[in-house]
Amino acid sequence: MYRVIITLILSFSLTAVFAQDYQLVQQESEVMVIGTSNVHDWEAPAEEFSGSAVIEVADDSLVSISELQFTVQAKEINSGKGGMDSRIDDALKVKKNPEITYVLSEINEMNDGTLVATGKLTIAGVSKDVQMEVEFELLPDGAILFNGTQNIDMTNYDVSPPTAMFGTIKAGAEVDVRFAAKFAQ
Repeated sequence: MYRVIITLILSFSLTAVFAQDYQLVQQESEVMVIGTSNVHDWEAPAEEFSGSAVIEVADDSLVSISELQFTVQAKEINSGKGGMDSRIDDALKVKKNPEITYVLSEINEMNDGTLVATGKLTIAGVSKDVQMEVEFELLPDGAILFNGTQNIDMTNYDVSPPTAMFGTIKAGAEVDVRFAAKFAQ
């Protein structure tokens, strides 16, 4: 009887730690591409994206992320200006490469509310390893919110910055991708 009581006490006092599957909640997430040109700055939100992750949480703390994938439908990056949108589609080669993907390789560092991750980013069919710093927050409902901004030189992915008006308007080669991605079980 003594062993049973000890076993029960130990069982209830130990916190269960195990990985759970999470899915991106698109309606509560945002991806925005922010760029420049020689005339004006511009923004183009991604309107269709998805993601999944395997995340371990214990005692209201993020313990690890063993898998994470994020996909943006390239054609759904739209500024709301038809001419610019078609130039973005052409630059990203959306007919041949309809998706922009990020696949986590490893978490390099994790502190209270911030992590540094390395993963493979594929744009226009070209894949590169990228390292990014991401803020995270565990929400009261058990979901996790990831926030960050990643600077990307599009020429590293063989993407030529779009031009207009016979080349008199030129987009900058670098863009910032700002994201707020909510993942829930």
